[in-house]
Amino acid sequence: MQLVVWNLFFIFCLSCGNGQAQGLFDFGSEALSQFSRGKAEQDEGNLKDAISWYKKAIETDPRHYHSYHNIGYIYGSKGFHEQAVKWYKGAVKVNPKFVDSLSNLGASYIELGKNDLAVGVLKEANRINPESFHVASNYAAALRGVGDTDGEKRVLEKFKDQEISSELNPLMRGKQYEGRGDFQEAIKAYRSAIKTNPSGLPAYSNLGSLFIRMKQFDDAEIVLKQATKIKGADYLIYLNLGYVYLQKKNQVEAQRFCETAVKMNSNSALGWSNLGLALIRQGKKTEAREAWGRALKIDPKNQQIRKNLQAIADTNNE
Repeated sequence: MQLVVWNLFFIFCLSCGNGQAQGLFDFGSEALSQFSRGKAEQDEGNLKDAISWYKKAIETDPRHYHSYHNIGYIYGSKGFHEQAVKWYKGAVKVNPKFVDSLSNLGASYIELGKNDLAVGVLKEANRINPESFHVASNYAAALRGVGDTDGEKRVLEKFKDQEISSELNPLMRGKQYEGRGDFQEAIKAYRSAIKTNPSGLPAYSNLGSLFIRMKQFDDAEIVLKQATKIKGADYLIYLNLGYVYLQKKNQVEAQRFCETAVKMNSNSALGWSNLGLALIRQGKKTEAREAWGRALKIDPKNQQIRKNLQAIADTNNE
């Protein structure tokens, strides 16, 4: 069973500016105009319209990698990482050295439990821009995911004595402290971010994820349940709450929050997998088999899910 810590990772979203891709017949101006319309819609929270404009920019100029990137960002920020991967790959295909998309692609791979793939793309992003703390933080998280704690420490070593600017907003300070392993300072910064913006979901999500990482499940429960009361709470909040209740051995609540998570995102293999675990612990074999079956359909290479299904089959044959 894996833990989702979405806001632990740094995800970049581009605004319009210089350096846009130019089409063969100088489609750049039109594509840039369409991209700018998309960014304006995105800033207003009109995400469907934003995606529509970004797609128009790509139709005008198929090499407009910034539009690919921002579509990926929209999907990733809402927890739809399968779709995000597709669009980030599109950006990287056009511009293999585009660090922002490489970094976000790695973050989405981590969310999907594909840490080996994440290590590959984040290693390349780190090679291209070794001075980026954001990239290094994602790379370190991927290395931790594959069990390479020495590599994780090595990647973050150069940043450990770097002063964290007091001019950064509390949320970004918290991310930097967390990336350095200074969890207590990160907690203070996240709480400051919540106090500054009580309706800002990222601070709740980051703080809840950090408490999970620290195995402080009671604190994680409090913070994440507060987040569910905020408009726009996404499925990862509910998925992480389900995980918390699995750890607290409250299978009924774990089932409830995992069910909410998969209703919000039916393509989450992790959501169905965790739901199956909550069900099997209540003796609900049929429902657990159905949940794990859904998970395996989404992630057919997941050997743990196959083992779980085989275990049910073996008990039925006894």
